[in-house]
Order: sequence, then C-alpha cells, then structure tokens
Amino acid sequence: MWSFIIVMKRLEPVKKILSVPSLVLILSVMAGCSTSAKLESVKDDDVAQKPPSLEKDVLFSLLAGEFAGVRGQLDKSVEYYNRAARQTNDLGVVRRAAHIALYAGRYDDVLVMADRWQSLGADKLELARLKLLAYLHLDNVKAALEEIDKLLIQDGKLNEIAVVSLGHILSREAGDETALEILKALNQQYPEQPRLLMIQAGYEANLNDFESALILMNKVLTLEPNLSDAYQIKAQILMGLGKQQQATEAMSKAVDMRPEDYRLRLRYARLLIQAKQFERAWAEFIQLDMDQPDNESILLSLGLLAIETEKKQQAIKYLQRIVDLNSRNPQVFYYLGRIRQSDGDKAAAIKLYEQVVEGEFSLDANIRISSLLADMGKVDAGLDKLKALLAKVSNTHGQVRIYLAQGEVLRNANRQKEAMALYNRALKKSPDNTDLLYARALTAEKLNMLERAEADLLKVLSNEPDNANALNALGYTLADRTQRYEEAKNYILKAAQLVPDDPAILDSLGWVYYRLGEFQTAIKWLRKAFAQLEDAEIAAHLGEVLWVSGQHKEAQKIWQRGLDVNNQHSVLLKTIKRYKQ
Repeated sequence: MWSFIIVMKRLEPVKKILSVPSLVLILSVMAGCSTSAKLESVKDDDVAQKPPSLEKDVLFSLLAGEFAGVRGQLDKSVEYYNRAARQTNDLGVVRRAAHIALYAGRYDDVLVMADRWQSLGADKLELARLKLLAYLHLDNVKAALEEIDKLLIQDGKLNEIAVVSLGHILSREAGDETALEILKALNQQYPEQPRLLMIQAGYEANLNDFESALILMNKVLTLEPNLSDAYQIKAQILMGLGKQQQATEAMSKAVDMRPEDYRLRLRYARLLIQAKQFERAWAEFIQLDMDQPDNESILLSLGLLAIETEKKQQAIKYLQRIVDLNSRNPQVFYYLGRIRQSDGDKAAAIKLYEQVVEGEFSLDANIRISSLLADMGKVDAGLDKLKALLAKVSNTHGQVRIYLAQGEVLRNANRQKEAMALYNRALKKSPDNTDLLYARALTAEKLNMLERAEADLLKVLSNEPDNANALNALGYTLADRTQRYEEAKNYILKAAQLVPDDPAILDSLGWVYYRLGEFQTAIKWLRKAFAQLEDAEIAAHLGEVLWVSGQHKEAQKIWQRGLDVNNQHSVLLKTIKRYKQ
C-alpha cells in the first residue's frame, strides 16, 4: 500500500506532464480532503496516515485516468474518471470527469456526470454551459434551448454579455443549420433583441441566404441605429449580394461611429479594395499609415495597391520601407523582384527573388529566376536550377508548374525536340493535365506533328469544352496548316464568344477569314487585334492581307511597326521576305 511520500516519489518523473489542477486534485483525494480545501492545509501527520479503502480506489482511478489521457487513450481516461466519480462525492473529481468526457467527445457520459455534479451542488451557469455543449454535439436542439435559457436569463432579464458568449459557443460547437434552428427559436421566444437577430443574420449569410440576412440586419438597425457592429455585418451581407457600393456605404457608417478603431478602418480599406474602389482605398490606407507609420501590414497593403493601380514608384517606396524595418517578409522581396523584372533589370530581379526562401511565393520566385537566367543566355543554368527545384517539390501541382517552366525555356531556346520529350515524360505522370497537353500541342505544331497537336487539343476540349485558348489554338492551327477552314472558323468563333476582345483570338479570326478569301472581313478583325496589341505576328498577318489586297504602302507601314516591336520575329521576317523580294 502506497503512503503519501512513496506516491510522490513515484510521481516525480511524470509530474511535469500532469496539469496543475489534476495534480492538486489527486493530492487532495490522497490527503482525504475536499478539493475545495487549500493544498497547504494538508499536514504531514495527515498524509502519513493510511487513506480509507474507498479513497485508495479513487486514487488508482484518478492516476490511471491521468496517465491514459497523457498517452492519448481518451476512452480509457473517461472510463477511469467515471469510475472515480461514482466512488466519491468529491465535487472536483466529478467536475473533472465531466470535462474529460467532453474533451473526448463522449457526450452521453458528459450528461451522466453533469447529473451527478448537479446533485453535489455544481455552479449552475458552468453546469448549463457544459450540458449545452453536449446537447449541441448530440444535435438535441430542444434540450440545448433549455440550457440556453438558463444562461441568457440572469436577474430576470436577458443578459447581453451572455448573448455574445452564446454566439461564440454556437460558432465553435454547432453546425450552421443547427445554430440557425436554435437562433430562430430564440428570436421567436425573445423578439426584437438586436444582438440575437444579428447573430441569426450571420448564419443566414453563412448559408448564402443573403436576402433573409439583409432583412434581419435592417430590423436590427431599426431597433438600434447606432450599433456599429451591425453596419459591419450588413456590409458583408451586401457584398454577398454583389451590392458593392451599398456595402462600402454601410461600412463607412461604422467607421464614422468609431473613427479611432484601427482594425475597423483596416477592414473598411480592404473592403474598398474588394469593391475595386481603389482611390478611396488608397486614401484610407494613407491615413492608416499616418497613424501607424511602422505597421508592416499597412505598408504591404499600400505597396500591393500601388502595383494594382500602376503606381510603380509608390509601390517601391512602400515595399522598401518594409525592408528598412529589417523585415524578411518574402512577399515583399517577391513583389520588388516583379517590379525590377518588369523594368528589364534582370540581375536585380534575380537578387530579390533569391531572398524569397520560403512561403507561398518561393516556388514562383525560383521559376522566375530560372526563366531570367535563360533570357540572359544562361539556358542550361536555368534548366539546371529547375531540375534541382523539381527534386525538392513533392506535390503534383508544383511539379507540373516546373515541367511547364522547363518546357517554356526549351521552346524559347528553339530546342523543340527536348521540350517534346519533357512533356511526354511529364504526361506519363499526369496524363490528363490540360496545361501540359496544351503545351505539348504547341510544341508538336512547331515540329510539324499536326496529328499529335490536334489530338492533344481535342483532349483538352473534351475535359474543358469552354477552354478559349485551346479552341483558338486548334482553330488557328487548322486555318494555318490545313485547308479545313470552315471547321477552323467554328472553333475560333466559339473562342471569340467566350473572350470577345482577346487580341490573339481576333488575330486568328482575321487569319481564318483571309484563308476563306474574305479579305475585307479579315482586315477588319486584324486591325482590331493590332489596335488591342501591337504584336509582330499580328503585324505580319495584317500586312500580308493588306498587301494581297493591293494596299502595299499601308502593308509596309504595318510591317515596320511590327519590326519596331520585334525585329527578330521569324514569322514577320519570312512574310516580308516573301512579298518584298
């Protein structure tokens, strides 16, 4: 039989893993005192005595329950604690048994222990919360409502703090539909209570019933027009309805009521971005920056907003301020790299991308480094980096991105056969990946493997019938490399319906009408394409149609504009040579 001193010695190795409340509880039972007594009141003479037989059994169950819990054997822990709770009238033991059963998801056991706890004089509010949690998980709405009544009604009236607490409980412990059923019942029982109505509106919105949610929020604001939280929720609901202007107006009212609330102003500024009201968002973020000049989140938002609104120098300014704060935020270096890359400063972009060593932007940064190396003439170095990167990436999505990047480097270097071999290997691992199929089709066309190109594009369209790029590529290939002009036109027209103003599709449309001998229609579409994008290949096509239509001077002007864009473009050079030799 263990004395107190012996037990303490045996507990020594595991004392640190027992929680303080459970250790106090065990020591209290061993000492033969209630857990309501202070631990310091246990005297040496008391603990040296042999505890009664019943308490010895309780002690064993408590220790076994604790050790089972430490090992993750929750069901065993519940069984041991239930046994201890049945063997003693100690309130602390019964209370802990109930909470362990709750943690283990043994909700029927929670209710059994709750009844025993109640019989021993439990705190009524704590007991009601415990039983509510069990009933929510058991989907017993009627019983849950009875416990909610005990929590909400305090001193004969509805307690608003308890209402807010209920909202938190429902969000954590109940499914949306169960919570909504409870809230509807409560709002019938306690009509015209703004906080309860507001919580119900949130759940209506969660279930995409935005119209019902909006009716509830309008009622809330009629009852309590100065409730700033209500305007925030109303704004979110209006965004769900696609009413962006009204949403920002509602959030603006909330800000007017709490102008010093930094987090609220930040949410408002972000809502303005979501609503694409960029200038208003810019003004809000500028004000936030004035109030908190070293706030990295605000500076990053300003930097990204500046990029979105094409304020390049402003973007650099705010992103660099983050760097000056000694921040190592990889997102900052990534976007600074993007800016330098767009400026054509490849070496500077690479240095910045090299700072993106982790996080969601790391893969893209490394792919961009490889592409930039290839653009600088270091094709093999770029490919080696991608090969090393592939060995580190285990997820399929990331691997596909790397294969596509490798293929693009090879195609740009006119190493089409190597690109084809690469796509073949990649498609063995991901045979239905439409991006890989599309890339292989483009390469096959360059290698005069027209059947392969057509088969891959048709497979893409079987999986994605509305893939405008695949429709356009197939239509253009048929128009340019075969005499199946009507078939080609149908594919391109469908692509044009999906993406009406895409210059590549407009170019294909003009080209197929040229092949059909409809020169004026061809010129119309090619002019529109060239107006959208002054591209060397579009210039080659438009110039050719103008030339064969007898408009030689204009054709030469268009070709020259194409050369100004890219004087090395093979299609443009071949076209000019063919007609001006």
